[in-house]
Parts: sequence; C-alpha cells; structure tokens
Amino acid sequence: MATEEGTIIKINETTAMIKTRQMTACESCGEKNTCHSTGGSPKIMEVEALNTVNAQLGDTVIVTFATSQLFKLSFLLYVFPVIVMIFGALLGERMAQNFGADPSAMSAFMGFSFFFASLAVVKLMDKKARKTGKYRPEIVKIKKRAKIGETENTAPDSPSTPCNVG
Repeated sequence: MATEEGTIIKINETTAMIKTRQMTACESCGEKNTCHSTGGSPKIMEVEALNTVNAQLGDTVIVTFATSQLFKLSFLLYVFPVIVMIFGALLGERMAQNFGADPSAMSAFMGFSFFFASLAVVKLMDKKARKTGKYRPEIVKIKKRAKIGETENTAPDSPSTPCNVG
C-alpha cells in the first residue's frame, strides 16, 4: 500500500484536496523528475482523497492508495491501448488481404482507429470511476491538527479566527 503525507488545502463534503510532495509512490518511477501531471512543480502534487477521518483545513494527514489499484490503473492507461492497437493493426492486415487493399495502409488505419477507440473506453471508465470514487486515495490518519490561523489557502474574505458573536 502506497502512503503519502500531505496538508489539506480544501475540504468538500466527503473528500479533501491534499497538497503532497512526491515521495513513496513516485520514488521508483522513471518519470518522477519530469512528471507535470498536475501542472505545477514536478515535486508537489494535489490529490483528492476520501476524508473518512473528518480531517479539517490545514491538517497534516496520511493518505493511502492500494498498490493493486495502482497496477490496474497503470495497465488500463498504458498497456491496454497498446494491446488494442496491435490487435487492430493485425486485423487491418488480414482485412487488406481479403479486400485487395494495401496491407500497410489498412494496418496503420485500423491500428490507430482501435487505439483511439481504446482511449475513448479509458475515458469512459475514468468518468465512471470518478463518480463511484472506487480508485480514490483515502485519508487514514491525522498526523497533526492545524492550529487556528495556520491553515493554507483560506478565502480572503473569511476570518482566520472564528467570530464570537453573542
């Protein structure tokens, strides 16, 4: 199980956005120094995780993600489209023989058609997974509670300390 430590920067109903540094899960990846999947610094990532421990804004938390799920997602994203593309290319070559077409052109056309179709399948599965939250990381422990006024990304018009009216 991959674990990371991070700070909560945003809270939703059942999830929280966590700012974390690339550590455990990314350590063995060959692309760890060039990955910019979040659009920010290659060393800092933002992750949405299930907030089952009721962590609050600014808390330092431990997040886990099952490595078996990571392998499934990696296969689906990287290996599945390549396998489908090869299948399409082989099918295109066979079809070219039957229809008297150029085998190379038909193989390329069918291979790329199957590849793009597989990407559409991956996109649909991603949409479904986002709705169900099946592959979402989970906050399992609050390592350090945030002190009042210590939270990051507080809205500019909200007070940093609670108002006592009364």
